[in-house]
Amino acid sequence: MKHFLVVFILLLSFQVQGQKKFSPLDSIPVYGYNLSNHWKWKTGDNLLWAKPDFDDSQWERMDISESIEEFPKLREAEIAWFRRPIQVTEALVNQTLSISVRQMGASEIYLDGKLVYKLGVVSKKAEVEKTLSEVDALPIVLADTNKHILAVRYSFSKSNFYYPGTNSSVFTLKIHDARTIGQFLEEQTNRSAGFLYFFTGIFLLFAILHFSFYASNRTRKVSLSLGINMLVLTLAFFLRSIESYQYNTSTREIFGLLSIIATYVGIFLINVSLYKYLNQKFGVIFYILAFLVLGGLLSYIFNWNLPYALDSWPAFLLLFVDFIRVSILADRRRDANAKVPIYSLIVVAACAAAGIIIIMIGGSVGTFNGGSSSIILSVGVLVIIIMFFSIPIGLSLSLVREYTRTHQALSKKLAEVEKLSAENLRHEQEKQQLLAAQNEILERQVSERTAELAQSLEDLKATQTQLIQSEKLASLGELTAGIAHEIQNPLNFVNNFSELSRELIEELQEERSKDKADRDEGLEEELLGDISQNLEKINHHGKRASSIVKGMLEHSRASSGKKEPTDINALADEYLRLAYHGIRAKDKSFNADFKTELEPNLPKVPVITQDFGRVLLNIINNAFYAIKDKTGKGQVIVKTSKIDDEIEIRISDNGTGIPEHVKAKIFQPFFTTKPTGQGTGLGLSLAYDIVSKGHGGSLEVETKEGEGTTFIIKLPYL
Repeated sequence: MKHFLVVFILLLSFQVQGQKKFSPLDSIPVYGYNLSNHWKWKTGDNLLWAKPDFDDSQWERMDISESIEEFPKLREAEIAWFRRPIQVTEALVNQTLSISVRQMGASEIYLDGKLVYKLGVVSKKAEVEKTLSEVDALPIVLADTNKHILAVRYSFSKSNFYYPGTNSSVFTLKIHDARTIGQFLEEQTNRSAGFLYFFTGIFLLFAILHFSFYASNRTRKVSLSLGINMLVLTLAFFLRSIESYQYNTSTREIFGLLSIIATYVGIFLINVSLYKYLNQKFGVIFYILAFLVLGGLLSYIFNWNLPYALDSWPAFLLLFVDFIRVSILADRRRDANAKVPIYSLIVVAACAAAGIIIIMIGGSVGTFNGGSSSIILSVGVLVIIIMFFSIPIGLSLSLVREYTRTHQALSKKLAEVEKLSAENLRHEQEKQQLLAAQNEILERQVSERTAELAQSLEDLKATQTQLIQSEKLASLGELTAGIAHEIQNPLNFVNNFSELSRELIEELQEERSKDKADRDEGLEEELLGDISQNLEKINHHGKRASSIVKGMLEHSRASSGKKEPTDINALADEYLRLAYHGIRAKDKSFNADFKTELEPNLPKVPVITQDFGRVLLNIINNAFYAIKDKTGKGQVIVKTSKIDDEIEIRISDNGTGIPEHVKAKIFQPFFTTKPTGQGTGLGLSLAYDIVSKGHGGSLEVETKEGEGTTFIIKLPYL
């Protein structure tokens, strides 16, 4: 085998090969006789090649136990024949022997030209061929001491998978004693499976243990690293155990390849775990080692051979050297955990020496006693395996010991804490007695202060109520002034047309008092027409005044809190005029432009009309107030529009604007910039609450100091 590492993971069966010179079989060892020599082979397919009298002197010689990678012509041809002589002495004539076969492809076994066994289906066609990797206990009997010919018709189509570095033999045939093969195969299977399952279970147990440690303490990353390390090694042994039960060649090769990859990764992760365990930073040396291990793995898989096997052993040797280096560095830093890797290295050295000695002894004994040799060699392999994996197991046991020490230290500290807690409890009880007395005094003082604060709160509530009432009265006063001024216009028309009509009636009566001959009937008709027109105008303006009074009565009525579909355009237009006339009623010198930009066909919005009218009145009044002292002509614009599912009302002025430090406070209750006595600071606060809380809308402000302000009301209409 190319790599010593694979030797230690694969639990190989060791056996002593027969002599190079062909000779009859006179006895069969317990572990069987391997017929690997004296074979000849030829690519192609001809059933005549199975005949015992066929001349195969021109065929190539081969050792069929070698890897199929060594026979590219066979791989290219996909089908070939193997032949070799077989002969037994008198002691084995007519004795039932057994054949065990391990192969890469499919085969047919012929004895003296007669087909005796089909192992799979031989064919160059991938859809027909069926490979069979291993068969045991095929009986065979040789009736005389003459030379017989074993011929094997063999196929391995290109559709089958194998990796170039595979160590699987082309075709291995062993002869066993039929009386002992059952016991031998059972012992060999149990020993091999026992090793694999034992180490699979051990590493799985450690993986679960470390993942449990990491789950309980996420800051200890080495537990996670070791858990992954153990899990990968578990996978390596598990895949190797599964491989032995696969009878399809490609499947068996895939499991073998995955096991090799997991083994390389697992061994490299040992050093990763060591770095984590000893808090060593990953440096250039670490990454060089990673590159070498990767190179070794690829060289194994793809069968890249370098002189002196430099493609295999240097990477693992340097891993051990780096293991020693990191341990020494940690020891110099006085890291308490540095001793554990050093002890593990001592175990490695001892196991390596013992394993080599045991294997050498097993090889010597094998010449005389195959059974004893097999047991001794298995023990040697087990020692070597322990050597390789004593390091991760040592790290794991050290981590367990560390957790144990931590637990003991915590238990000791817990006892100390309990003792201190008892003392603190006693002191606490003494403090509680002192605090109880102080609490009585404090409670009495708190009760007195609470009574004072309660009285202050009541006074504050009364003051707030008065201020809110003042704000309502102020709004009502402004509304009343606007109404009065608005009604004044139609009343003036009524009075003027009434006076004019009275004069026309007097003129008509004067004309009627004349003699019939002197009367001007045309003038009378004209006077009557003028009186009729005047009466119509008086009636029109009277109805106008009546509608204003009716509308204001509706707005002044106590709010029911019920929302009704409302024409926002009409409401905005009405309150814009009322606000303007209200300010004009207070200040005859006030003059400003105002206009509306109302989007036609706006959907009606469900609002509480009285409350929302107060919002518009307050904001428009503030807009007029902002342009009161403006140099030049002031202007207030009320604009409505529909945006998506909202109605937007913009009330803009070109006044003084709002400073940034004031803007953040304008919706706070009782905040005002007006002189004392001219504002309560509740107008915008109430407006904000009515819009946001009462109508589910929003009230925002956009302003630029010295250029003007825009209040934006958004109301949902769906």
